[in-house]
Amino acid sequence: MSAGALTLGALAGPQTFNAMAAARLVACYPEFGRIVYFPTSEATIEAAARGEVDAACGQEQTSLNGFHTGMQARLAAPQSQLHIVAEVSQRYRCSLLGKPGSEIGALRRVLGHDGSIAHSRRWLEASLPGAAIEVVTTSSLGAARAVLEGDGSIGSVGSPSIAREFGLAELVKEIDDGSVVNYWAVSREPRFSRTPDRLVVAWRCGEGSPMTGFIGAIAETGFVLQAIYPRATGTALFEYDYLFRFCGSGRLDDVRAALKPYHGARLAGAWIVRTESP
Repeated sequence: MSAGALTLGALAGPQTFNAMAAARLVACYPEFGRIVYFPTSEATIEAAARGEVDAACGQEQTSLNGFHTGMQARLAAPQSQLHIVAEVSQRYRCSLLGKPGSEIGALRRVLGHDGSIAHSRRWLEASLPGAAIEVVTTSSLGAARAVLEGDGSIGSVGSPSIAREFGLAELVKEIDDGSVVNYWAVSREPRFSRTPDRLVVAWRCGEGSPMTGFIGAIAETGFVLQAIYPRATGTALFEYDYLFRFCGSGRLDDVRAALKPYHGARLAGAWIVRTESP
């Protein structure tokens, strides 16, 4: 595939944390080129599911709160048609933003996107006990606009680049306790590496499922279990839609052959982790 041939969906605009991760994906995976922005996280992933973009950037897990259950559940569902094709990690570095001239003590409301608030909530609750903390449904750009249009009593959580874009003041920097976020690029097409170093397998297992044999079979192809996400099916005890994450090195063909005896197991991702463009 030629460099820059694939489009990548991201949230809202270049200043959001999601869009910064998308830019890192483009830098690390040269098959991605143009970034296309969507108004909400849901719209971003849905665009990839419909094939409007070749892939979409979304959170996989965070150092603070663990798995992003929305993304994990979407990939784990038996009817899912999404595949993981790339990933990057980045520090969040949330800032408390305010209208120029405003003071922290005057803030009565703090707005932010769900990820920004989740990572900074501990600091916000300890430092601004009298302020209402509100999650916006759009993005941190929408929260920043509310600050700009307000009377100085509204703050928001966002990136330093949002402060520069909107002319807001960074009242306090890095209020997220050093939180690190891992992002996936998910695609409707299984654009898998032939020699991956990461795998994700989606599989619905119930009581008596040969899970041990399955993990052993994947180990024989060169991969060890790294993490498991369980999503309760809501229909039976001990029945879950699992995402099994493996790391190691091996051949895609060997992995596919190893999965054949395990009915319903779906290879949901096979990629190489990159920290910079090859």
